[in-house]
Amino acid sequence: MIKNGLLIFFILITSMHSFSQNDYKYVGGIKLNDSTVISYKINFQVNKGNVKGFSITDLGGIYETRSTILGEYDEINKALSFREVTVVYTKTPLEEDYGFCHVNTTIQGFALGKTRKIKTKFIGLFSDHTECVNGEIFLNAVEDVEKRLNKVTDKINKSKKVPDSIKQKLNLYKMMDSLQMNVLKKDQVMSMFSKAKTIKFTIYDGGKEDGDRISIFSNGKQILSNFEANKVKKVFAVEMIDDKTEIVIKALNEGLIAPNTVIVEIEDDNNTIKALSNLNTGETTQIDILRQK
Repeated sequence: MIKNGLLIFFILITSMHSFSQNDYKYVGGIKLNDSTVISYKINFQVNKGNVKGFSITDLGGIYETRSTILGEYDEINKALSFREVTVVYTKTPLEEDYGFCHVNTTIQGFALGKTRKIKTKFIGLFSDHTECVNGEIFLNAVEDVEKRLNKVTDKINKSKKVPDSIKQKLNLYKMMDSLQMNVLKKDQVMSMFSKAKTIKFTIYDGGKEDGDRISIFSNGKQILSNFEANKVKKVFAVEMIDDKTEIVIKALNEGLIAPNTVIVEIEDDNNTIKALSNLNTGETTQIDILRQK
């Protein structure tokens, strides 16, 4: 009985490890030909030579944009190719004639699960394949960045010169927000592109429950009133009737620990966006869902 239990446990651990090996995350930046540097992150899986995942440009910035990436991996020649194909969301102010410049690149000498650093050139292309901008990509494995941040956090926590109030604000969870989470800031508009007829929202408190309360509006109509976020997930759906649906989240307080931080998961047929509010009392953030045909 015990041997069988140990065997099952070993199989579960092995399968979990194998699954994690297929999920690759890198963070760093892209350097344009004019020397401008923009933060950049990729998250992808490889299945039988096919690459699928997403990229985030200007991570945590005012122009943050997430795109779907597709590509190929040549295991024999150790070559990883990927291209951005569609935009999932952007925080860039949109004009009627907006267009996005998509990254296209091939990484030579890439070994799955072994390559920790990436440095390669890329070509930027519009959706009609005309060239827009070129430059260089430099990335590090997210795990390595997390270790470095962890060391910084340990030094801060051990230091007697740093007040406890500062230590609380500079904990690892806060430092990793910009790497792991889409942060929804005040007076910001995030535009999400979707073909779905219904968008599912999930609201909850992902950290310590401190009484954060919010209200949510859809095209001016209140759909969630004075909701206090906790561990129990609140799930609701919004029908995409109009070409543009404006979702406004308003912070009613800051709970016991400022600011108001509530996790908002947005899910359609193809994508899940996990976001975190960062609002003071009375502040709002907006999500525009643009329906694609």
